[in-house]
Amino acid sequence: MVKTVIVGVWAALVALGSFYGVMLWKAGAEAKVAPKELFTTLEQVKTDVVSVPMISNGEVQGYVLARFAYLIDGKKLKKLSIQPDVILTDEAFRIIYSSPIRDFQRIEKYDLAKLTERLKESVNKRLGAKLVHDVLVDSINYVARSEIRYKGLKQ
Repeated sequence: MVKTVIVGVWAALVALGSFYGVMLWKAGAEAKVAPKELFTTLEQVKTDVVSVPMISNGEVQGYVLARFAYLIDGKKLKKLSIQPDVILTDEAFRIIYSSPIRDFQRIEKYDLAKLTERLKESVNKRLGAKLVHDVLVDSINYVARSEIRYKGLKQ
Protein backbone atom coordinates (compact mmCIF):
# COMPACT_ATOMS: atom_id res chain seq x y z
CA MET A 1 0.00 0.00 0.00
CA VAL A 2 2.84 2.42 0.83
CA LYS A 3 4.52 1.53 -2.48
CA THR A 4 1.33 2.36 -4.37
CA VAL A 5 1.08 5.78 -2.70
CA ILE A 6 4.77 6.51 -3.41
CA VAL A 7 4.39 5.48 -7.07
CA GLY A 8 1.25 7.66 -7.34
CA VAL A 9 3.03 10.70 -5.84
CA TRP A 10 6.06 10.05 -8.08
CA ALA A 11 3.83 9.83 -11.20
CA ALA A 12 2.06 13.08 -10.25
CA LEU A 13 5.40 14.88 -9.75
CA VAL A 14 6.72 13.61 -13.10
CA ALA A 15 3.52 14.75 -14.85
CA LEU A 16 3.67 18.21 -13.23
CA GLY A 17 7.39 18.53 -13.96
CA SER A 18 6.94 17.62 -17.63
CA PHE A 19 3.99 20.00 -17.94
CA TYR A 20 6.08 22.81 -16.40
CA GLY A 21 9.00 22.00 -18.73
CA VAL A 22 6.78 22.05 -21.81
CA MET A 23 5.28 25.39 -20.79
CA LEU A 24 8.74 26.91 -20.32
CA TRP A 25 9.87 25.54 -23.69
CA LYS A 26 6.75 26.85 -25.43
CA ALA A 27 7.13 30.29 -23.81
CA GLY A 28 10.72 30.44 -25.06
CA ALA A 29 9.65 29.48 -28.58
CA GLU A 30 6.91 32.14 -28.62
CA ALA A 31 9.38 34.77 -27.47
CA LYS A 32 11.55 34.01 -30.51
CA VAL A 33 8.57 34.27 -32.86
CA ALA A 34 7.31 37.58 -31.46
CA PRO A 35 9.42 39.86 -33.74
CA LYS A 36 7.88 38.19 -36.79
CA GLU A 37 4.48 39.48 -35.69
CA LEU A 38 5.65 42.94 -36.72
CA PHE A 39 5.87 41.82 -40.35
CA THR A 40 2.33 40.46 -40.35
CA THR A 41 0.95 44.00 -39.94
CA LEU A 42 3.26 45.56 -42.54
CA GLU A 43 2.20 46.04 -46.13
CA GLN A 44 4.47 46.40 -49.13
CA VAL A 45 3.57 49.27 -51.45
CA LYS A 46 5.33 49.93 -54.75
CA THR A 47 5.82 53.40 -56.15
CA ASP A 48 5.49 54.43 -59.77
CA VAL A 49 8.66 54.59 -61.85
CA VAL A 50 10.68 57.72 -61.17
CA SER A 51 12.34 59.17 -64.26
CA VAL A 52 15.17 61.51 -63.31
CA PRO A 53 17.02 63.41 -66.05
CA MET A 54 20.80 63.51 -65.72
CA ILE A 55 22.00 66.88 -66.95
CA SER A 56 25.64 67.59 -67.71
CA ASN A 57 27.09 70.55 -69.59
CA GLY A 58 23.62 71.98 -70.07
CA GLU A 59 22.28 68.90 -71.88
CA VAL A 60 20.32 65.86 -70.86
CA GLN A 61 22.75 62.94 -71.00
CA GLY A 62 20.22 60.28 -70.03
CA TYR A 63 17.66 59.24 -67.46
CA VAL A 64 17.78 57.28 -64.24
CA LEU A 65 14.68 55.08 -64.01
CA ALA A 66 13.98 53.87 -60.50
CA ARG A 67 11.14 52.11 -58.77
CA PHE A 68 10.93 51.65 -55.03
CA ALA A 69 8.81 49.71 -52.56
CA TYR A 70 8.28 50.54 -48.92
CA LEU A 71 6.99 48.71 -45.87
CA ILE A 72 4.34 50.45 -43.80
CA ASP A 73 1.82 49.46 -41.15
CA GLY A 74 -1.38 48.69 -43.04
CA LYS A 75 -3.66 50.08 -40.32
CA LYS A 76 -1.86 53.43 -40.28
CA LEU A 77 -1.71 53.55 -44.08
CA LYS A 78 -5.50 53.47 -44.34
CA LYS A 79 -5.79 56.44 -41.95
CA LEU A 80 -3.41 58.71 -43.88
CA SER A 81 -4.85 61.52 -45.97
CA ILE A 82 -1.85 61.49 -48.35
CA GLN A 83 -0.14 58.35 -49.59
CA PRO A 84 3.55 58.06 -48.66
CA ASP A 85 4.49 56.90 -52.17
CA VAL A 86 3.90 60.44 -53.48
CA ILE A 87 6.35 61.80 -50.93
CA LEU A 88 8.80 58.93 -51.49
CA THR A 89 8.76 59.52 -55.25
CA ASP A 90 9.41 63.23 -54.72
CA GLU A 91 12.25 62.57 -52.29
CA ALA A 92 13.80 59.98 -54.62
CA PHE A 93 13.72 62.46 -57.50
CA ARG A 94 15.34 65.17 -55.37
CA ILE A 95 18.07 62.88 -54.01
CA ILE A 96 18.98 61.30 -57.35
CA TYR A 97 18.78 64.62 -59.24
CA SER A 98 21.06 66.36 -56.75
CA SER A 99 23.51 63.44 -56.72
CA PRO A 100 27.10 64.41 -57.49
CA ILE A 101 27.33 61.47 -59.90
CA ARG A 102 26.80 62.86 -63.37
CA ASP A 103 28.39 60.18 -65.58
CA PHE A 104 26.15 57.18 -65.05
CA GLN A 105 27.71 55.37 -68.01
CA ARG A 106 30.94 54.97 -66.03
CA ILE A 107 29.39 54.45 -62.64
CA GLU A 108 31.05 51.74 -60.56
CA LYS A 109 28.80 51.47 -57.55
CA TYR A 110 26.01 53.57 -56.13
CA ASP A 111 25.42 53.30 -52.37
CA LEU A 112 21.86 51.95 -52.40
CA ALA A 113 21.79 51.33 -48.64
CA LYS A 114 22.53 54.99 -48.02
CA LEU A 115 19.91 56.02 -50.60
CA THR A 116 17.14 53.88 -49.10
CA GLU A 117 17.97 54.95 -45.54
CA ARG A 118 17.93 58.59 -46.56
CA LEU A 119 14.60 58.08 -48.35
CA LYS A 120 13.08 56.43 -45.28
CA GLU A 121 14.23 59.22 -42.98
CA SER A 122 13.06 61.95 -45.36
CA VAL A 123 9.60 60.45 -45.84
CA ASN A 124 9.10 59.89 -42.11
CA LYS A 125 10.26 63.43 -41.40
CA ARG A 126 7.81 64.90 -43.92
CA LEU A 127 4.97 62.73 -42.60
CA GLY A 128 5.81 63.75 -39.03
CA ALA A 129 5.89 60.18 -37.67
CA LYS A 130 7.81 56.95 -38.09
CA LEU A 131 5.40 55.25 -40.48
CA VAL A 132 7.71 53.86 -43.16
CA HIS A 133 9.69 50.96 -41.70
CA ASP A 134 11.91 50.20 -44.69
CA VAL A 135 12.47 51.31 -48.27
CA LEU A 136 13.42 48.69 -50.84
CA VAL A 137 14.82 49.11 -54.34
CA ASP A 138 12.56 47.38 -56.85
CA SER A 139 14.63 48.48 -59.86
CA ILE A 140 17.11 51.15 -60.84
CA ASN A 141 18.43 51.64 -64.37
CA TYR A 142 20.20 54.23 -66.45
CA VAL A 143 19.17 54.90 -70.04
CA ALA A 144 21.54 57.00 -72.10
CA ARG A 145 20.06 59.65 -74.35
CA SER A 146 21.45 57.88 -77.41
CA GLU A 147 19.46 54.72 -76.51
CA ILE A 148 16.08 56.48 -76.36
CA ARG A 149 13.80 55.89 -79.34
CA TYR A 150 11.50 58.74 -80.20
CA LYS A 151 8.34 57.60 -81.96
CA GLY A 152 7.53 60.02 -84.75
CA LEU A 153 9.62 62.82 -83.27
CA LYS A 154 12.79 64.25 -84.75
CA GLN A 155 15.68 64.81 -82.39
